[in-house]
Amino acid sequence: MSQFSRTDAGIWVPRDLAPAVRRVAVVFYHSKKLNRIVVGAPEEYPVPKVMQAMGFNKVVCRSAHEVEVWSQKLRDQERRDEEMTDAEREAFEGPLRAQLRADLMNRMANSRNAVNREFCRQALENMDAAEERQRTKRESMMHCEGFEAGK
Repeated sequence: MSQFSRTDAGIWVPRDLAPAVRRVAVVFYHSKKLNRIVVGAPEEYPVPKVMQAMGFNKVVCRSAHEVEVWSQKLRDQERRDEEMTDAEREAFEGPLRAQLRADLMNRMANSRNAVNREFCRQALENMDAAEERQRTKRESMMHCEGFEAGK
């Protein structure tokens, strides 16, 4: 008897080797207090302390149905966010952004090396750039005015 077996894909595998299957759970962080959902880190990592302070809890989805339910909630949240005006968005996201910024500044001030400081500095720059991109910029005009201006 051979010590190898052939798989459906035509690959020869040792018989004593068990099939390697690692199921990856999808993780969301949910805050009932803020009515917010964000996609989380892999299951083995805890909820970041700054997010715990804001009331986020880890939701680990073990089935496709659970993932679909939470994904639908996330899509609904994104739809609500799209409908918000800049003032409404700033009123809601401003305090969250301030708390995250304070945490990054604290980590940057107390970092042990230049690499961590640089990482925090770039994260702050990215936050500023994302905030600027997210602002809605609208310009309305008559069709004939746009045509005349070459737009």
